[in-house]
Amino acid sequence: MLLTLASALAFCPQGPGPSTAPVVINEYSNDDSGTDNLDFVELFNRTAAPVDISGWTLNGEEGTSGGAANGVFTFPGAPGSLTTVINPGQYIVVGLTAVPNVNFVITGATPGLVLENTDADGVTLRDNTGTVIDAVVWGYKAWTAAVPTWLEGHGLWGQYILFDAAGFLPQGLLTPQRYVDGQDSNVNSADFVMMGWTPGAANGSTQNLPLSFAENCDGAVGTLLPNVSHSFLGAQIFDPAAVTIATGTIRTYPASPQGGNLARIQDPTGGGNVVQPQVVLGDNFLAEVYVYVTGSNPALTVAGQGESWAFGVAGTTNSYATATDVPGTYYAQASLCTGTLNTAPGATGLAWMAYVSQTATNIYLVDLNGGGTTPFTVLAGPITATPGSNDGWQRLRLRVDNGNYVANFGGTYGVDDGQRFTGTCTARSGAVYLQYRECVQTNANLAGMYVDRLEIYGAVASSVLYAGTGSPTSAGTPVINVNGTPTVGNAALTIDGTSMLPFGISLLALDAGTLLPGLPVPGAQPALLLYANPTFLGTVFNGPTGTASYALPLPPTNSLIGTVLSAQYFDFDFSLPFALQLGSSGGAQIAIGNS
Repeated sequence: MLLTLASALAFCPQGPGPSTAPVVINEYSNDDSGTDNLDFVELFNRTAAPVDISGWTLNGEEGTSGGAANGVFTFPGAPGSLTTVINPGQYIVVGLTAVPNVNFVITGATPGLVLENTDADGVTLRDNTGTVIDAVVWGYKAWTAAVPTWLEGHGLWGQYILFDAAGFLPQGLLTPQRYVDGQDSNVNSADFVMMGWTPGAANGSTQNLPLSFAENCDGAVGTLLPNVSHSFLGAQIFDPAAVTIATGTIRTYPASPQGGNLARIQDPTGGGNVVQPQVVLGDNFLAEVYVYVTGSNPALTVAGQGESWAFGVAGTTNSYATATDVPGTYYAQASLCTGTLNTAPGATGLAWMAYVSQTATNIYLVDLNGGGTTPFTVLAGPITATPGSNDGWQRLRLRVDNGNYVANFGGTYGVDDGQRFTGTCTARSGAVYLQYRECVQTNANLAGMYVDRLEIYGAVASSVLYAGTGSPTSAGTPVINVNGTPTVGNAALTIDGTSMLPFGISLLALDAGTLLPGLPVPGAQPALLLYANPTFLGTVFNGPTGTASYALPLPPTNSLIGTVLSAQYFDFDFSLPFALQLGSSGGAQIAIGNS
């Protein structure tokens, strides 16, 4: 049945808590780096019934006190005429002619009014009675008009831009969009993330890489990292011996522990920049990267300067990489960043955030919650980068699994070591992002942000499953036991056996994959069943008490995450009256994870 106006009113936002609006503003772009010819609003019907939006309006909302009223776009048809109907799961795109999949073209002087790109503005979707069905606000830190009753959370604080300059397409086409089509908690900053634009298509569909992203930044010098989106500039690859830190300024860096080339995150012309891999979204991440950490930036001799960078997961940021003032003194120190929106952060999720001054670099682990006015939580720090101790190339690691985090500063890549912090954080879907923003007088003095070996995997729990029964020797029935947690980088993992023949010889069978169901072995005693195909056989000399131990050190290689092994012990006993004089253990199924 068609959802009529009367029933639609029951779905209007009712303040805090999940929205029940039948149609939501799903994605938008209010600014681009060209002539603003790519402005659009995408609507999405998230119900199971068609919705008649004939006569409904998109209203440009002015956030500046005293500012003129913005424009209005009215959907064709009189109320209840069924002229404009949006079907279940359907997208409707209202925008300019250059926007892909546009359904309704805004003409005349209206485009710049419905979707203004100056300071604080917004857009509301209103029904025939003027009731607000859904709303999004951007640049809300600069809002000076009266606080609207329809404000969802605190809107989006930062600035967002669709970067459509030639030479940087399509990776620069990022828009604010709901991280899942139709997801609406009535808090803009919790619902919207910055991802590759998808007008008229499923949100996040450009984030199409699986959680097995590995980039060693060793492509050709001068090229951009593949499979990443960006705001102003892509991550450019450099030989560490000749890195362009700013236009006309070349600097030499040591190679990272990974070796080879590195990638530059900052824009050499100044300002801010964001880079994020095109990885499928989810709530659970393991992300690692090498970042070159400077102990300070002595070149910032003029007062009012500073730099910031961040490595975050399970969240988003804004186009200009505006820093969250975690120290509480950053913008007082970096006073060259003037203007309200130059201090309007857009970052959410869990992040390592660094602040560089003339005398120090301080790094914090932060739960950014919803960004904007939502109080962030400092989980660790400041960690002060000390020259010769914890500066230079450092591994940063973030693992989020259903609201539980493990964060590592320094230590060995692929290993849960270094300075280690654990706890709970705000769990939400989002991207992995790298961001850099400067408040520096001369770009040649930038310390910048340089990275290498960026890897993103799912958060996978390690496990061991024992199954099957053993067959006896004259010393008893062998038992298999995995000693230690099978996590990537655990060099101390062993597979042990007990109740073995003292001073005897045993074999450990290893195979990739799950345990076999227990197959009879010709020539062996009837009780002996095969649970691990002997693709690999390791020889073990049993101890005087009938124990055996086989070392299985797991290398610090994230690509092993999710690998499953099966194992089984076989113990020689030459007193057994069978052609194959073996006793056996049951099987052990080992799933390699990162926790």
